[in-house]
Amino acid sequence: MHNSAVKDQLIQATVNLLTKSKNPKTITARQIAHEANANAAMINYYFGSKDTLLSTAVNKLIADRAVALQEIRESSIPARQKLKEFLVTLSDITIDYAELTRPTIPYLLLEGEIEVPYHILPMVKECCGDRRSETECRIIAYQLISFSQLVFYRSSDFSKFTGINIEDKGQRDKLLQTTLDILMGRE
Repeated sequence: MHNSAVKDQLIQATVNLLTKSKNPKTITARQIAHEANANAAMINYYFGSKDTLLSTAVNKLIADRAVALQEIRESSIPARQKLKEFLVTLSDITIDYAELTRPTIPYLLLEGEIEVPYHILPMVKECCGDRRSETECRIIAYQLISFSQLVFYRSSDFSKFTGINIEDKGQRDKLLQTTLDILMGRE
């Protein structure tokens, strides 16, 4: 079997298990290997760990649904509105796939490659124009994403502390607007 075929089979098998599972944390490397008809050692060979494979599979699930994110990035709407719509859509997808994304957040925050901030960086730069340096724009992009991930992961504690329930779309959208206002200034 071709190397990329094994890797793709592992990802697809993980996606299949994630969509069937009530608790993604219980998915084992052995289950993934069995579903993919592959050797369990291939998980570490191709991905380094089961957590990396799970994160890759969750990202694939989200990417398959996230065509809307690319459409927003390519739209000609005003920069600030584009950034807000992107963050709102990303948070909606995250909530819709909560059972799949929640277990991957610690990995993304602590060990995973920094990827998502790169997706919003051009929009942050467009919003800031020449008022912020490259470094400031990168910090803002990172803050927006890492803050959102942490709030999502610790949603019940965040709700106790702030009274904001991110499961409620209206409250979640208002939180994103407030966060943008704090980090980028009010318009």
